[in-house]
Amino acid sequence: MKIAIIKSTDSIVATGGVKVQGLMWAKGLREIGHSVDLINFWESYDWTVYDVIIVLEFGGMFRVIMKTLSLHNNNIVVAPIIDPYTSKAIFKFFVKYWGFQKHLGLSSRFHDLYLGSKYAKLFLTRSIQETEYLSYSCGIQANRIRLVPLSLRFDPLKEMPSKEKFCFHASRLASPNKNVERLIKAAIKYHFNLVLAGYTTSSDREWLYNLIKSHDNIQYLGIISDSELCNYYKRAKVFALPSLIEGVGMVALEAAAYGCEIVLTNVGAPKEYFQEHAELVNPKSIDEIGKAIIRCLEKEIHQPDLLRFIENNYTIQACSKKLEAAISTINTI
Repeated sequence: MKIAIIKSTDSIVATGGVKVQGLMWAKGLREIGHSVDLINFWESYDWTVYDVIIVLEFGGMFRVIMKTLSLHNNNIVVAPIIDPYTSKAIFKFFVKYWGFQKHLGLSSRFHDLYLGSKYAKLFLTRSIQETEYLSYSCGIQANRIRLVPLSLRFDPLKEMPSKEKFCFHASRLASPNKNVERLIKAAIKYHFNLVLAGYTTSSDREWLYNLIKSHDNIQYLGIISDSELCNYYKRAKVFALPSLIEGVGMVALEAAAYGCEIVLTNVGAPKEYFQEHAELVNPKSIDEIGKAIIRCLEKEIHQPDLLRFIENNYTIQACSKKLEAAISTINTI
């Protein structure tokens, strides 16, 4: 197949999760023989030649792109990237009703999802939770939605590495949804070694240093390269992701593929990917976070079975086959 992938929102930084998802989909589809164009709107394209056009993420130019593309090619697949932080009922209200595009020319990125989705044949979701939110809020029938899990960026290790007794976490550390402050407070209360990595602004760093100063068991690395990230995955006994809101939690999957025990939020879709191979915690409980990390530091709980589970389900080869199978059904709808 000849496939185009469009990201309808901005990409200011190279590490954005949706951008990485698009790059991984392109790589995986190319490896199994498909022609894939990552669309750059400075270039010109003959939209009629594509068997499938995948539009990633609602927001940004989504509504306009969908309406305009449909005039040239109606084989459009949408991967909306819904990371919900409200109930389905509230999300549906914003998606279906929070906009006056028809009468006043006013809209919102949520209402644009509703308006733009009318031009799609098929939808791709990353989890059961995302499937339910999409179906409920936009009225999409189940036969038009395909669940395709995200793949790892890195190949899983073949054998368990030697581990060091510390907990690792990597994210946009100051983002409220990442819940890093409670993770730090758990490390302070339960006295385990915690290593943090990720992007921070100057004001973020002041916030972070005020939390960790005078606590020698907590270390901040700053921004690290992919090779350094993999090295810490390989060394750490535990990776913690106690997020308040999380779409998939790819860093936790990557860490698991390098032999980490995983302490994971019990909220949302990430737990779907692990299927009881992680220690689930209430992300609002410092004690649950701390006690789970201590348990995982003290003994093997889910590894090495988790390593094999990841290898069987989330390699780029396995997930690309699922993506191929999903988009191949577009002309049957």
